[in-house]
Amino acid sequence: MTQRRWTVATLLAICTSGVAACSAVTPTPTHAPSVATSPDRESARPPSLPQPSTPPRASDEPGPSFPPDDLRAEIDIISVDPALTHPILEFVSDGEAILFSSARAEDAGPDAAPDLWRILPPRAEPELLWRNPERNHSIVKITGDLGLVAFVEMPLTGERAWNLWLLPRGAEEAVLVDAHPGDEDVSSLVPSVAVSESSVVWTAFDRGSDGPVSQLRIARAPGWEPQTIHELPAVEAEVWLPSMRGSTLAYTEVHYSPDRSSDERRVFLTSTAADAEPRRLDTSGRATMPIVVEDAVLWKEADRGFSMFNWGRMFRYDLRTETVSRLSTVPQRYVNYPSAGYRFVAWWGADSFRLVVYDLVTDEPRLVATNSIESQGSELRPSLAGDLLVWRHVVAFDPEDLGELRYAFLPPVREPR
Repeated sequence: MTQRRWTVATLLAICTSGVAACSAVTPTPTHAPSVATSPDRESARPPSLPQPSTPPRASDEPGPSFPPDDLRAEIDIISVDPALTHPILEFVSDGEAILFSSARAEDAGPDAAPDLWRILPPRAEPELLWRNPERNHSIVKITGDLGLVAFVEMPLTGERAWNLWLLPRGAEEAVLVDAHPGDEDVSSLVPSVAVSESSVVWTAFDRGSDGPVSQLRIARAPGWEPQTIHELPAVEAEVWLPSMRGSTLAYTEVHYSPDRSSDERRVFLTSTAADAEPRRLDTSGRATMPIVVEDAVLWKEADRGFSMFNWGRMFRYDLRTETVSRLSTVPQRYVNYPSAGYRFVAWWGADSFRLVVYDLVTDEPRLVATNSIESQGSELRPSLAGDLLVWRHVVAFDPEDLGELRYAFLPPVREPR
């Protein structure tokens, strides 16, 4: 039972964290699925929506091909005993601690990971942050910023339901900030969530006066009252994947053609501190998964013909020069699910034998971990916040391997090479 639970939980975590990640494959220039299965999604511009001004188009030329600089001499990689976390589902870094959902409690429901746990390095023993009263639910998404934690939990029985909870810094009780309305015609896809300082931002689907709507919502300390800051008719467009740094907020809009056979993905930038008009940053129509860093917004673009949750290439919008450039992901050709801390950017590489982060100070890829083909070791789902990087190490094709969390504190900004 334990081994079966771990397998199911791992698959569920990968699927729900990216909504459509289960269909992701590594694209190649010689293979593109048909529009019917993975649409090109390039052309739709609903006439009811204003068209924002656009910056110069990013180049599609590949980045430099050089080996990444080795970071291993500057960091200590720590392994967490799987007995302390197994069976684990979702996990993230919040900049000072490792947050994860797990079924390690004896009364967890079958295949459920109901509870929220924390490991605060260098202490190894997990601390229970939130015990779910619904023992047959799973926490399928977590995000945090130095002790401020937001998470989504849902039943595993197939009903249209999810709950978004917030655990303020130092609080003993979680706050329920949003939930699915339960309507049959309202999408039950799990919200995308971001937290920063004293705010939480998330996407949600809800009922509207003229049909279902896709929303971008925010709640702020100390009252944590939800407010809708952006809304689109769900039949035409959806809002996804917010990223926040202080009051700077980036997010993705997906605009559909009338028959929904194609779409266009756009990255917007705005401020939560003022009534600012959102500004579109990309021109490609394939931009998604934005990440706000110092003086820039990064995003991923999947190849034409692939889902926005598929592997892709990274781009950078420089907020000072208002120009777009390709970001090197060497030695990875394709990456997915980027995250960023103070100095580095992390992503999950299509070649899971190697884990590389991008140094925003030296402007180059840096090697964190590598495995030989013979060892079949893989580094999966890295999550970076602040200086704390956490990921999962597994040995492929080994039924006895439970996988283990590994983490490292990366060099801070004040100590560049």
